[in-house]
Amino acid sequence: FQAEDGIRDLVRSRGLGDVYKRQLLFSINSKEMKILLTNDDGFEAPGIVQLYESLKDKYEVFFLAPKENMSGKGSAITVWDQPSFQNHGNGIHSLDGTPVDCVKYAINFYCPFTPDLVVSGINPGPNLGTDILLSGTVGAALEGRNLKYPSIALSANSFELNDYSHQVKISEEIIGKVDQLEFNSQCILNVNIPNYSDNNNPKVEFTVPSLEIDENNISEDRKSLEKGNISISALTPILYSHDNNDIARSWTKKLNN
Repeated sequence: FQAEDGIRDLVRSRGLGDVYKRQLLFSINSKEMKILLTNDDGFEAPGIVQLYESLKDKYEVFFLAPKENMSGKGSAITVWDQPSFQNHGNGIHSLDGTPVDCVKYAINFYCPFTPDLVVSGINPGPNLGTDILLSGTVGAALEGRNLKYPSIALSANSFELNDYSHQVKISEEIIGKVDQLEFNSQCILNVNIPNYSDNNNPKVEFTVPSLEIDENNISEDRKSLEKGNISISALTPILYSHDNNDIARSWTKKLNN
């Protein structure tokens, strides 16, 4: 697994360093890292439990995940009721709410420290292309960005995994080397990890997900995963369109005539 070269390539690929050098950057000292861990599959899901068991021996980790499976909740929040919090022992906590609720309530009420990193996953099944619009895994990570903390969404390329050891190892490599990445504070990393059977020594590829998918246009991140590689994409919660600003501005002026 070529993690070090792959993480460094995130800055170099497509001129990311030039694009972001005048914007707010973050850097984390991995040896002292404090992690907020959540997911969208629930606190008993094997992906998050196995990742927690590995991370807690190396870092300070606060585990807060939904009480029930909240897959596909995107960036939904609980509006009318305050989600109930429960301590299950061994450092594992749940919230009767959405993945985004977990991030909000952890940082504002329950987490005993200020996290350096929000990690969401490991999700069973990839989050690629248009999936990112609906994914609770990505939604929780994006909420971490909104709160000014660097976030990583982690997904496995299988819906039927019980043993996440391969994915946990790769996740640890990426988390442990994130301090090498100078990055726009408004972005998150969306990481999709292949199965061990697909490639037991995968490369890391920086990919750009596409929201315009048809039979002739396969998203770059999906292509990478299908080749057995680790796909890492930079995502942002900023939803306005730079490319269409001038067109929209001209159109809105006509509405006043």
